Amino acid sequence: MIRYSFIFFILTVLIVSCNVHAGDIDNRLIFEKLNSIENQINETKLQLNQRIDDLRSEFNHRFDDINKRIDDSRTYDIAIIIAILSLMAMILWDRRSALTPLIDQISELKERLDYMWEHFNFGNKKKIITS
Repeated sequence: MIRYSFIFFILTVLIVSCNVHAGDIDNRLIFEKLNSIENQINETKLQLNQRIDDLRSEFNHRFDDINKRIDDSRTYDIAIIIAILSLMAMILWDRRSALTPLIDQISELKERLDYMWEHFNFGNKKKIITS
């Protein structure tokens, strides 16, 4: 029986001491601690949102820079294509204008040969140059 009363006494002391420690913690302190934790979480959320917004604006700026470079590259490509086409047109025009005097000279030589065959009696005229 002493043994049971001793165990009962120890259990009672433990239960009372637990209640005393729990009673020392005030509800006001719990609410203050919860409020401070909540404020820290909100501050962290704001900082995280700000950082995400900064990253988005940085990415948008980089994308805009890349788009500008692509547009500039297209402009340069078009300018080079136009320059090549104009050079080819100039070469063809020059070739045609360079051949015109040569064609005139060949026509004149043909007329002279025809005249020579007709007036100097070289025999049967062979048609060497055709029109």
